Amino acid sequence: MNRRIRVLIADDHAVIRKMVRLTLQRFPQFEVCGKAEDGIEAVEQSKKANPDVVILNVVMPCLNGFEAAREIKKEIPQAAIVILSTHVDRLFVDEARKIGIRAYVGKSKVRDALIRAIEAAIEGDDCIVLD
Repeated sequence: MNRRIRVLIADDHAVIRKMVRLTLQRFPQFEVCGKAEDGIEAVEQSKKANPDVVILNVVMPCLNGFEAAREIKKEIPQAAIVILSTHVDRLFVDEARKIGIRAYVGKSKVRDALIRAIEAAIEGDDCIVLD
């Protein structure tokens, strides 16, 4: 892919947002175009930034990641969603799939699997990395 992939990072923990940003900065094809601390801000920032990919935590204030994903998919249907969560339970993955999210990564696997998950999400492929 020759163009840069614009990524918005939404997590209520600043340390996680920074870790994801630093991970993405190691790869020239990614551009972090925004960040959000809660679900409502994730939806608002997505509308403004028009990202290619939105990385969402599941448990966030105001709107959880699944609720935010539903809203983002309504507003920006072409945006790929990647869930990044400590909740690696199969029920959470099943809920993500019902919404149409195909990439789900446990936070313990960020460094190993995040790039692979983003690429899969953009291509419309499945990428589930839980443990």
